[in-house]
Amino acid sequence: MKIIHWSYTRKYQVKSVFDSFPDIVAVFRQINGYYFIYTMKGLDSIELPSRKHYVQMEYLINKELGTLPAYKNRKALQQRESS
Repeated sequence: MKIIHWSYTRKYQVKSVFDSFPDIVAVFRQINGYYFIYTMKGLDSIELPSRKHYVQMEYLINKELGTLPAYKNRKALQQRESS
């Protein structure tokens, strides 16, 4: 999966389009120094993204915006807490 286009929308929000789902616009919000999917526009009930796709999208946008270390740290904390 690759990012086709991304842009800032409002304060702490980014919208992006990915090549695997070109008809869906994913809106990300920033919290604690990283971005997560807040909402998606243009969803089609025939081809919905799975949780795996959501994680890939979050990873790619955080990598693109330079917030990947904060995102990875968040994921590591969640895994340690659930163990």
